[in-house]
Amino acid sequence: MKKLRVPFLLMLVWSLVFAFQQNALAQAGGTKPELVMYRHNGSNGTSPLPVVQGNLLGTLKWTGLTAIGNNQTGASIKSIATGPVSAGIMSSNMIFSTQNTGALYDRMIITENGLVGIGTMNPQFHLHVVGNTHTTGDFFGRIHMDNNADTDDAPNTYIDEAYFERKRRSVLGVPAGAGLSDFGGALTLSPGGLNAYDHQLFFGQDGIYNRREANAAAAWSGAWEKLLSSADIKGTPNRIARFLPPDNPSSKLGDSQLFDNGTNVVVGPPLPAAPVFDPADRFTVNGATRLNGNTRLTNNLTVDAATTTNSLSVTTATSTGSLDVSGQANFGQSVKIGPGATFASGYSLSVAGGIMTNEVNVQVQPWPDYVFAGDYPLQPLTEVEQFIRENNHLPNVVSAQEVTERGLNLGEMQKAQMEKIEELFLHLIALEKRVSALEAQNKQLEQENAALNAAAKH
Repeated sequence: MKKLRVPFLLMLVWSLVFAFQQNALAQAGGTKPELVMYRHNGSNGTSPLPVVQGNLLGTLKWTGLTAIGNNQTGASIKSIATGPVSAGIMSSNMIFSTQNTGALYDRMIITENGLVGIGTMNPQFHLHVVGNTHTTGDFFGRIHMDNNADTDDAPNTYIDEAYFERKRRSVLGVPAGAGLSDFGGALTLSPGGLNAYDHQLFFGQDGIYNRREANAAAAWSGAWEKLLSSADIKGTPNRIARFLPPDNPSSKLGDSQLFDNGTNVVVGPPLPAAPVFDPADRFTVNGATRLNGNTRLTNNLTVDAATTTNSLSVTTATSTGSLDVSGQANFGQSVKIGPGATFASGYSLSVAGGIMTNEVNVQVQPWPDYVFAGDYPLQPLTEVEQFIRENNHLPNVVSAQEVTERGLNLGEMQKAQMEKIEELFLHLIALEKRVSALEAQNKQLEQENAALNAAAKH
């Protein structure tokens, strides 16, 4: 048998010493129990080689028998050297893995820098969780808001913060009513930036209050404003709300006289009656309406009223037109113009003052052409003369007293005048016929007289 070489003997001795050290350190009891996993790389012939970056330093496994001849690891904890190794210096992590349906998955990591990742093996923060989180206990600390408003990348700075605190409203100066709890939750938001405002929300027994302050202000001095809630906003369906007077207080809303069903608007129904939304009218006003400025209509204007009072009244302090209608205008009842004009029964238009127009079209029926009918009872001039002597006006023509009392009806007067003109023409025609007959008779008599004179001379 060959003799053992010296290097091999040295290696054997070193291995026994190492095994003895491992056995001495792997103890479960005593004043300082430790379980040490020792990683080295091979040997250079005289001693083990140190680990290098990427080496697995050790694994602690929990293994179970799943079938005869088959063992499965259910969970493990392992550590890997993550950085360059030199004398007395090494960086490493710790990875926690669990099995699911036959495969071992890395679930959690603690990096060499103390960053903890759950659901990710590359954490960017002290606690980086990919997925949902939930806690049943208290959370203490600050919530940081990332200052990356214009990008969609992951947070990487901790400039801005939000604070959740339990505060007294009396300390913060939040308005309080009688019998309200002094305690509430305060949320302070500091969005950062030169033009941003810091905000505070106070959650009290009577609602939520808000105030703001310029960014990085030395002290909070802004006034608290209560945020309106469903308890402060009361109203009727389809009825537009209004701010109540300050004594109500003014932070609340109440009913107005405006109703809007999304298609039609109604103003001022006779309360407590419900508004009537007419699909034909986009805007309805129940009551008097006053317009102090110009009003322009691009379509027809229809004015109806059930009484003889004013249906449409327009006034102005200037000399320009008060009512300017570029299209058709329809008035359901009488119209009066000018101060002193009155609504006279039976008349649609009453004007106090002159009327200037280029044309007046009066429809009168029947027109006096009936005078020329063969059966028209033309009064003899002797009867006309007798009527004038007794009444001081022509037959079928209004008297001066009637004009004074009732005014002059232009249509009827024009008709009466035309009737008299046509009667006068009939009298003139008859007179002309009589004159012509007399002239012919006179000429014949002159001829006969001349013949007699001539016979007498002979």
